[in-house]
Amino acid sequence: MTAQHAHHIIAHLEPESDIIHVKDSMIVVNDSDHSWDKIVMLDWAHAFSSKDTPLANRFAEDFKNKFQFAPEDHRGKTVFKSDTQKLDFSLKRKSKQQDIIELTLENPLQPGDSKTIVWEYDVIIPEDDFTGYGKSSTGNYALRYWYITPAVYENGAWQYFSHKGMDDYYPALADYSISLHAPSSHKAVTNAPIITAALTDSKNSYLIKGKQLGGIELYLEQNLEGYRNFGVPQLDVTTDIEDVNIPPEMKALFIDRISGFLNEKLGPYAYPNMLITERYYKEDPVYGLSSLPSFINPFPAGFTYEIKVVKAMTRKWLESGARLHPRDENWLQDGMMVYLLQLYHERYYPDLKIAGKLSEVWGIKGFKVTQLGFNDQYAFLYLNSARLNIDQSITTRADSLVKYNQQLGTINKAAIGLKYLQDYTGGDAVDKTIKNLYLQNTLKTAHLSDFKTLLEEQTSKNTDWFFNDYISKYTRMDWKIKRVKKIGDSVKVYLKNKSDRDLPVAIYSLKNDSIVEKLWIDHVINDTIITLSRKRANRISLNYEQLIPEFSMRDNFKTLKPFTFNRPIELRLFKDIEDPERAQVYVMPDAGFNVYDGFTIGARFNNGTLLTKPFRYNIKPIYGMLSKKLIGSLGFSYTHNLEKHDEKLFLVRYGLSANRFSYAPDLLYNRASSWLHLGFRPKDLRSNKREFLSFRNVIVNRDRDPLNPVNEPDYSVFAINYSHQDPNFRRFFSYNIGTEISGRFGKATFKTQWRKLFKDNRQLNIRFFTGAFLYNDTFKEGNFFSFALDRPTDYLFDYEYYGRSDESGFFSQQLVIAEGGFKSQLETPYANQFISTVNTSYSIWKYVFAYADVGLVKNRNTRLTGVYDSGLRLNLLQDYFEIYLPIYSSNGWEIGQGDYDQRLRFIITLDLNTLTGLFTRRWY
Repeated sequence: MTAQHAHHIIAHLEPESDIIHVKDSMIVVNDSDHSWDKIVMLDWAHAFSSKDTPLANRFAEDFKNKFQFAPEDHRGKTVFKSDTQKLDFSLKRKSKQQDIIELTLENPLQPGDSKTIVWEYDVIIPEDDFTGYGKSSTGNYALRYWYITPAVYENGAWQYFSHKGMDDYYPALADYSISLHAPSSHKAVTNAPIITAALTDSKNSYLIKGKQLGGIELYLEQNLEGYRNFGVPQLDVTTDIEDVNIPPEMKALFIDRISGFLNEKLGPYAYPNMLITERYYKEDPVYGLSSLPSFINPFPAGFTYEIKVVKAMTRKWLESGARLHPRDENWLQDGMMVYLLQLYHERYYPDLKIAGKLSEVWGIKGFKVTQLGFNDQYAFLYLNSARLNIDQSITTRADSLVKYNQQLGTINKAAIGLKYLQDYTGGDAVDKTIKNLYLQNTLKTAHLSDFKTLLEEQTSKNTDWFFNDYISKYTRMDWKIKRVKKIGDSVKVYLKNKSDRDLPVAIYSLKNDSIVEKLWIDHVINDTIITLSRKRANRISLNYEQLIPEFSMRDNFKTLKPFTFNRPIELRLFKDIEDPERAQVYVMPDAGFNVYDGFTIGARFNNGTLLTKPFRYNIKPIYGMLSKKLIGSLGFSYTHNLEKHDEKLFLVRYGLSANRFSYAPDLLYNRASSWLHLGFRPKDLRSNKREFLSFRNVIVNRDRDPLNPVNEPDYSVFAINYSHQDPNFRRFFSYNIGTEISGRFGKATFKTQWRKLFKDNRQLNIRFFTGAFLYNDTFKEGNFFSFALDRPTDYLFDYEYYGRSDESGFFSQQLVIAEGGFKSQLETPYANQFISTVNTSYSIWKYVFAYADVGLVKNRNTRLTGVYDSGLRLNLLQDYFEIYLPIYSSNGWEIGQGDYDQRLRFIITLDLNTLTGLFTRRWY
């Protein structure tokens, strides 16, 4: 065993100032074959030191605003107390990685030599709202990496990266001796043995020692009643994961069972004691139904507790052995963790459904999603990535993954791959490989190459496809049965590989739902013909057991029965998961509202499952309770997802749509549209930058209003739009160039919007719009097609107006920020020749903004007119719920006028799909 780095720390906690005073006599050992002219240190606390650190930038990318808005004393940092000028090395922080310290040595540290570094520093503890670790609102402290420690040195280089809140800290193993002193109000729980504890009325002191540890977890709490200790063979487990409905004896049985399972599958845990906390579990929880509150928990007694503990213990167990690089090869550890969870469920809960007891409840059990086995959720969660065209290769560096992939998609894809590999190789080759990887690399650094070598020792089958294709490519996996041909007692099956993947696939002969024969086929590159014995089979299927996370299985079945559909039509209520053996039509009740139709009720017929699909249709006949008319909409679209990340074009979508609603009392409009939509994005999928080029033709037919006759109530408009979007939490930028061509008018427009959040949490918004008519033969008949200063007429029926024709009353005050973007209703509200406006707002206090708009309006036969308005903006939910209070405008002082309540404007969004985007943007 090579010598270890060692920490001899004296630490004092001051809860009044949230500071830990640290004096560390650190011994750094060069256990490599290279001399070191520098030593790289990791400083967890300093990742919180400013709004420009990699951690802060990551929060902004994920639209997490707590850190940005937090006061400085809620963020953490490290402050050195010792005079670093007197040390025999120079100390500096990396310019863009403030939590990384480089110690440049005066004399290089030779292989086998050691160096003692003695320094003192204060760790200012951050709030735990940011990452789950730090100081809680109740005055407790949860700390994992609270001291400065050396990074890992391997393969001739320092392996370091900044803390980004991804729970993948990577310090070198070290021996620890910590003398900890805290006020008597706080008691300590730690993952290392407490050698002595002196608890007095004035302070609590602890001596903590541990060898070959990746870190000292430290919980300083005022009440330790939530922690329980469970002794199982060769291991003591301490946890605060709780379930008040489960007696301690049952918890002990669960932990004993889990420990026995992991001992069998991996080998002994590397340390004599294990600490698993609720916070640790929440870093990587079991998403979904297992998180339901107890009063609707559909699972067997104790299952929710058990699944939380088994996942936390499995993760901790794997971390102690076969240490894999957490940014580059983290997927293998995560994949093994989920793979072992699947084996555990198969052994102890083989018949458990994903919906638990709800799968037997009338009205619920009819949904196919409730009949999924508990382990089926992993493939479902991965396929969401593939269907949304955000799939990334398993080997993608962790901090380059979209958050959904980092948390769910890639992890589950890796685990499914191990199950796929296990079935293909037969026997228990993968199980033995995982165990040997753990045993041979306990408390050592391991790599994917070690896994590959060990796997090759367990099987004679060629598994290069797993390493060269499955984990390294991200394009979809998809096969189909083109046709079958019966020849006597045999059947010829014509297969097609719809992707570029060189992966084995299993083909099945089925007797109804029973497997008659199963055969693995290698190298289905293009078209392949397979001959099978018919035996008792009446169906042929590819990937019947769904061992492969295939993009679509709708073309994986062929019947051998005459005069029988391969996929019979099935009518179902509400949304559900896709059934590859049925052509599903979903019927959903629909309700809505607008001023003229009143409340609307009806049904929506569509083929939309819980996972998106390329071809979508939506037919919605509804009835207006006020208008007493049949209205509604229909739409058909097809999406081509282009998967090559190195090409900017990623989306081609086209379709047809039509709708019919009331646009005024007793007046209907009919709109039909055909469109083509092209989407572009950068290679980095974490980037929010998107570009779109769209072409559409809109045909509108309106009922004639005898009180407001127009020469052309019916019209057709062809529009081309190009937009660039870069929506980020700190900085939002977009621009749009468009043109509209119709028989009697032509327009060109340009719009840009910029929003900046400054370090003092002030926000500045600037929007610019300009539009001009290329030609206009409609101006003599009114302003229906004119540019609007404050309330567009919406002749293309694009906006969610709830009272689009109202000129007074509540719904006339609904604001849509489009075209001129003004908030006050001025004497010159339209422009039939040219318009140019600037809309600005600046935050005063929290959600209160001051706004100001200025513009130029030009109408035929009139002079160029300057206009302006100003007031207060209550930004309750940006772009979704805002209130505008005019103060001064071209109308003069607006406050105090008798009709001021009618001058207020509001933005409100009731569409659930739009609101959902506020939350999903953090994941995708």
